Amino acid sequence: MSDDDNQSVQMEGTQKAKRKRPAMKKRSATWNHFTLLEDNPNKCKCNYCGRQYQCHSRRDGITNMRNHILACLAYKTFREQQEGSQQNLTIEGGEGNASNMVLAKGWSQDACRRAVTKMIIMGELPLSFVDNKGFRHFCSVAIPQFVMPSRRTVGRDVMDLFLEEKIMLKSLICNNKQRVSLTTDLWTYVQNMSYMVITTHFIDSDWCLNRRIISFSVIEDHRGKTIGKKIVACLQDWGIERLFAITVDNASTNDAAVNYVTMQLLGWRNDDAIVLAGQYMHVRCCAHILNLIVVSGLNELHASVAAIRNAVKYVRSSTTRLQAFKQCAQQVKCPNGTVVLDCPTRWNSTYLMLMTALKFQAAFDRMAEVDKPYEAYFLEKENNVKRVGPPGPEDWESAGRIVKFLKVFYDATLLFSASLSVTSNLCYDTIGLIESSLTALEGSRDPWVVAMAYQMREKFDKYWESSGKINKMLIVASILDPRAKMDFAKHIFEIIFANDGWKVEEMTKAVKDLLNELYDAYSAMCSSSTPSMCSESAPSGSYGGTSYSPYFTNEVGLSEGPSGDGDDIFRVSRPFFGYAQKVFVQNEGKRVVSEVERYLSDPVEDPSNLKLNVLLWWKVNGSKYPILEKIARDVLAVPVSTVASESAFSTGRRVIDEYRSSLTPCMVEALICTENWLQAKLFANLVYNLQEDIKEQIFHMELQEEFVRSQASTVETVSADMGVMDI
Repeated sequence: MSDDDNQSVQMEGTQKAKRKRPAMKKRSATWNHFTLLEDNPNKCKCNYCGRQYQCHSRRDGITNMRNHILACLAYKTFREQQEGSQQNLTIEGGEGNASNMVLAKGWSQDACRRAVTKMIIMGELPLSFVDNKGFRHFCSVAIPQFVMPSRRTVGRDVMDLFLEEKIMLKSLICNNKQRVSLTTDLWTYVQNMSYMVITTHFIDSDWCLNRRIISFSVIEDHRGKTIGKKIVACLQDWGIERLFAITVDNASTNDAAVNYVTMQLLGWRNDDAIVLAGQYMHVRCCAHILNLIVVSGLNELHASVAAIRNAVKYVRSSTTRLQAFKQCAQQVKCPNGTVVLDCPTRWNSTYLMLMTALKFQAAFDRMAEVDKPYEAYFLEKENNVKRVGPPGPEDWESAGRIVKFLKVFYDATLLFSASLSVTSNLCYDTIGLIESSLTALEGSRDPWVVAMAYQMREKFDKYWESSGKINKMLIVASILDPRAKMDFAKHIFEIIFANDGWKVEEMTKAVKDLLNELYDAYSAMCSSSTPSMCSESAPSGSYGGTSYSPYFTNEVGLSEGPSGDGDDIFRVSRPFFGYAQKVFVQNEGKRVVSEVERYLSDPVEDPSNLKLNVLLWWKVNGSKYPILEKIARDVLAVPVSTVASESAFSTGRRVIDEYRSSLTPCMVEALICTENWLQAKLFANLVYNLQEDIKEQIFHMELQEEFVRSQASTVETVSADMGVMDI
């Protein structure tokens, strides 16, 4: 080999040794808006405004870049220009909206890609849905210019949208220094992974109730301290500094979790992290308590329930039998529909089974006459015991009594389970109704009903014994209902304590003292906090500032002397300002009491006005009670059940079913939380029109008066059946 050949081989080896691995392609969608600097690859600049950021692959992240794009005015202008570059006529209007408008809208690749991401999230679709041939064909016909993203790109877009929505929700909560209430629950997935969901509840400055999932993450175990640490970490992540209540079910681990959170928040620097040292922060799930009460009474089911269940089981066991049952129902003119089989471990499903079966009593009787297999079914043995049934007249009569008995508890469960409306003000009325119902059932002539009522009474007393064990904050919530106030609470005390005057006065005083303690605490917070906290309801002249009233100033400038100098001796204080400060200091303590007394002494709203919106009332009348308004905003936002958190697991089962269990916990949280946030935006309550609301209230009042006049002969009976005010 010649010297030239050796030299060329050496040069080629040197070039191979110096050849570097090509740089990895940037995968985040954020890089679509930034360009690396040629002279410094560790820095990048915004494609729209030119602002530069550090972007070293190991030292720096892309969070600052992502936050910049969300706030970049130049990027917003660019998007508006892009969307407006080519416009098409489209019809703007939602479902059921008759006034659809024709508007000109521009097309944008980014907007379409964002819409696909929202469709994947809100439709609970797999990320691979964008690879579906049918969907791609549809898009090629409907939007030929749209470039369909891959499943990996959609996954990155989901995370970007999740972080974007989280920033906006975080600013909504933190910027207003919003005090929130929480609900939480645990769920074990099919692969034995446990998830914990945390839902926040608060009433915003527009007096709209908000419910948002802020965490859906894996938890190591179900111990109380672990749950408490998870809650505290979530509060710190979201920057939530002020907590009012935590609603949990009755597991003993939740007691330890709430105690842990309370001790941690007491150690925080801000004095108003919790109210009244967290004495009333622990709220037990009323729906869970009610379920325990009813299940304890239904441990020994009546033979009539077993007979009807066996009849329904026969009908639902095959298509042929169900068709024969429907023919019998048509022959005896039964209503449309069918019967449902209950789940023995869920009492509310037993109630629904009996309620629907009673409507088809004639159809079951008809089957006993014409369907021979139906009669033979009950002659067979089940577990070496003859089947109970078929149901006879006595069984149907007993079922009717049981349905009436369970209806009170079923309606109460529906009320406790509501999560999109205020429930704390109605909770105490419902508890009083349940206790009155148990008292009435204990005097029944049916021995089985009496025995069941006594068993339920034992469980009732364990959690709500004569209102002594109930969280008194729920009673305060009923007082903050302008239709009830203290008179209603006292009315319930008289029913519960059987006109025991001493006990009634004791409970009345305890609840009123709690309301005054809340008022003192909120007054102290308001006076020691930043002005923004109290600016919503404060008059134009701040009580503690330099101007007590917009019409009076602290100092008055007298006419200047001959020299024209504005000497300090020529500036004096107005006498009225000094007098106003003196009166303000003297009446500071009186003002604390007078606002509570003034609210309680003011006339109550019409209790029969069932359409009254409590939040709207406080929005309109809150300026009369500026401190009580803040108390009402926090107390009325307290959820009385954990249904809002439990419902998240229904979404979780669909997002990570047994066929799609490979999603990472971070992606699962992004999908579930973002779906919740987007739905809250899409289906948020419309802004209330006060005038329309008043017209609606007048209409319902006139309708009720007409009903009372037409049913004058039965008013006394209806009033006796109601027992307590139905709010």
